[in-house]
Amino acid sequence: MKATRRVFLRCAAVAAAPFVSRRRASAAPAGGKGRLVFVAGTTHYHPEQSMPLLARELERHGFRTTVIVPQGDPEQNHNGIGLPGLEVLQEADAAVFFLRFLTLPDEQFGHLERYLKSGKPVVGLRTSTHAFRYPADHPRAAWNDDFGRSVLGTHYLCHMKTPTECRRLDEAKAHPVLTGISEQPFSSPGQLYIADLEPGCVPLVIGSGEMPKERIVRDRFRTRLVGKTETDILAWTWQNRYGARVFATTLGHPRDFAVPQIMRLVVNGIHWAAGAEVPAASAVAETFDLPLEP
Repeated sequence: MKATRRVFLRCAAVAAAPFVSRRRASAAPAGGKGRLVFVAGTTHYHPEQSMPLLARELERHGFRTTVIVPQGDPEQNHNGIGLPGLEVLQEADAAVFFLRFLTLPDEQFGHLERYLKSGKPVVGLRTSTHAFRYPADHPRAAWNDDFGRSVLGTHYLCHMKTPTECRRLDEAKAHPVLTGISEQPFSSPGQLYIADLEPGCVPLVIGSGEMPKERIVRDRFRTRLVGKTETDILAWTWQNRYGARVFATTLGHPRDFAVPQIMRLVVNGIHWAAGAEVPAASAVAETFDLPLEP
């Protein structure tokens, strides 16, 4: 990473950002790269705070952005209204998702499904590997795994219990998403998710984490022994089964965005997915701190 600039922001300042119907839309910048729609579909890990700030950084790079944030807790429709505003996805050139355990009403799910099946670019962060939690007898129960597997490239299995030590994969160092990211290791305050990548995914970054003791984890796809120390892939690219260009990462802890390498990785990944040239290695990346606990 050649240059970084950190922005320190308080929660109140984030909450004061202009939203209309819980959406914030930017004006068109000169030399624009298209419209990004950011969808924060959970309050876990505080994407309602981080996604508007990430959008601001992408605006600085020439994108127009719209940010959808929840009113209350949207998980399993606890707020009674799901996630209003998803109709704006029809205007998106690329979409950035930070979702968890949603059970969206029919109309809202329809907007999301139409976007995904259009084959337009997709970026998925952190808990988006487990975006839905419909009841087992619900007609959309398959989406509980399929958003992770079919849209992003992995479903959720489990996570470790310590901060994650990360490094780029040397065999992927020429990939555009790794522009400006050196071979030096870096740390995420978040816990490592165990991945199970679909065929065709291109691994970019790996991480290592620990837990107090090994355990056997089972889901409907496999049984796996998870050791006290594990190393797994935490960022990758893919062309999904709908034909979309995908960048996905299980990073996304609220304090990840204060880590220059992680911020650069996410900014690069969004550019790559959207079909835009990634910033030069010398470009400034603005990180930000959120004084929050997940």
